[in-house]
Amino acid sequence: MNILRKAVFLSLCFALLFLSGCWSYLSKEAQQKFDSREEAFSVTVYPVSVVLGPERVSDDELAAELIDFLKKEDLAAPVLGTGVIDIPVKWGRNQAKMAQQSAINFSEQMKEENIQTDYALMVEILCSSAENKVGGVHYFLCDKDGNLANGGLTNSHWAEFQEVEPHDRQGGLAVAKLMLRNNWHKSENEFSTD
Repeated sequence: MNILRKAVFLSLCFALLFLSGCWSYLSKEAQQKFDSREEAFSVTVYPVSVVLGPERVSDDELAAELIDFLKKEDLAAPVLGTGVIDIPVKWGRNQAKMAQQSAINFSEQMKEENIQTDYALMVEILCSSAENKVGGVHYFLCDKDGNLANGGLTNSHWAEFQEVEPHDRQGGLAVAKLMLRNNWHKSENEFSTD
């Protein structure tokens, strides 16, 4: 039993090390500003990006569902973004690198957009070509200048993923909702509406 505990502890340590480097491309200033926010924020929600094997499709219906969720949970004041975010599909063994490439591409495109909200959000769902298996879910949040302020990555090793057990894009969106609720929720200091 003692060996099992040590193995679990070492696994957790490696996971924390992995995570600490995962989001090193976030803007420290933008991240600090987002993390220290005291008021509600507005966000442009772009169509959910679904990677189906070698191709990427944009899903406006999932984005509309995400907007309803953000409103209902009072996590942000969302509006639907127009246009498709063009990110090349580059599968690899390292999901963190895939997320990093997508985040950087999203950030670069947001630097060219002139969003009228505080932030821009894109959710990315990695699916098999037949869309019968989800390999991972990511989200990226940029400030209005295109600086990456927040993000998340999950797969079968994470609680949100295990809770949903997603098999298609709808399941992937359910995972993203849990991620956003867990990462954006303000506990005792709820946003003031004054």
